[in-house]
Amino acid sequence: MTEVTLPSQKDFKLTGIILCVIGVICLITPFVAGAAVVMVLGCLLLFGGILYAIQGTRVGDVPGKTQHLLLGALMILGGFGIISHPLFGLSFLTLLMAMFFIFEGVWKIVMALGAIPANGRNSILFSGVISLLLGGLIWSQWPLSGLWAVGTLMGVDFLLTGFFLMNLSSTIAANEPETVETTIAEN
Repeated sequence: MTEVTLPSQKDFKLTGIILCVIGVICLITPFVAGAAVVMVLGCLLLFGGILYAIQGTRVGDVPGKTQHLLLGALMILGGFGIISHPLFGLSFLTLLMAMFFIFEGVWKIVMALGAIPANGRNSILFSGVISLLLGGLIWSQWPLSGLWAVGTLMGVDFLLTGFFLMNLSSTIAANEPETVETTIAEN
């Protein structure tokens, strides 16, 4: 069995601090953060479309070649469209997020109400209600919610992940064995 070596406590703490700083920046400037996400997605679509088109030129059979070239062309057009109109891309991404939160909320609520009463059922129900409310809030303000929703949710995620890593760092520090210097000094 291979042992997995975790990063040091300092690495977790530093990463957590950096993610918290990025999270705060995203929360202060949610439109800029959301636009950055859209630009990255546009570039990834463009790059993926180019790869599909190149692969399409190498496929031997006509249906496969046509399928790859069409998919590549659609991805390239989508990438160019998002890059040239990031506000439209941000608005569309926000609409997808709103639909996701609404469907997720309804699914969690139905799942919680259909489950046998047990530990965790109320947590699932609460999570479903929050997701449904968040989706409804984003949907009710769409397309203007595109200016804040993506960046704000990214900022909250970065902050929570940063706090988690800093907490993990503290847990590791509390559970670390004695340092090498202490062990050598005792010998």
